[in-house]
Amino acid sequence: MSRRDERLTRDTEVDSVATLFLWVRGGAFGAVAFLFGVGLFHFILGSRFAGEAGAAAAAIGRWRVSAWVYYNAHLVPTEGAALEGVSVVAGGGNTLLRLAAADPLLYGLCLLPPAMLVVGGYRTAKRRPKNTRWPRAGAAVALGYCFVAAVFLMLASIQPAGPIPGVPEGARLRPNPLLAIGLAALAYPCVFGLLGAVLGRRASWTRPSQQRRDRQRHRK
Repeated sequence: MSRRDERLTRDTEVDSVATLFLWVRGGAFGAVAFLFGVGLFHFILGSRFAGEAGAAAAAIGRWRVSAWVYYNAHLVPTEGAALEGVSVVAGGGNTLLRLAAADPLLYGLCLLPPAMLVVGGYRTAKRRPKNTRWPRAGAAVALGYCFVAAVFLMLASIQPAGPIPGVPEGARLRPNPLLAIGLAALAYPCVFGLLGAVLGRRASWTRPSQQRRDRQRHRK
């Protein structure tokens, strides 16, 4: 085998490993983005509920309410009940939009999922190997986000034990499953993850060894 063939084989192996890391890095970014979003909502909404709504949130579980509201940011309503600042709205709805009606700054939270997905798609596409097409970067981010969104949907659909203030007995509390899968797990990550990849598609990653060879070639 000639030196040129050996170099080509070595570079192909490096590109294969880099492509694998692209999927791992993009998927990890998507998964962490969803978890970060739920955690941030938990921090922001920790003191937003009082009175009947506060008692209901405590009975339901703060982490579960935070997950519901994060799905609300994807325009996914909650079935069974929704929370306002001090009251419970039986029948369901979008808790985030109800809170934002009283505090318009909270509308900005609806931009958090798209922003994180665009950044993830951009960063993953920018660091992709030169021979890897940019849609894979967006798909990797979307895949990680989709997986965690689907798993969290099952966790957020676990019914709390005991009576809940303001919620009719027997009401099933959960994010709307069809819209959660269609919007939070599929539409949002696919659209905004690919949008970020489009923005980063022209800034592909170059191996350090290739960068050195390019500099040497320019010097000659």
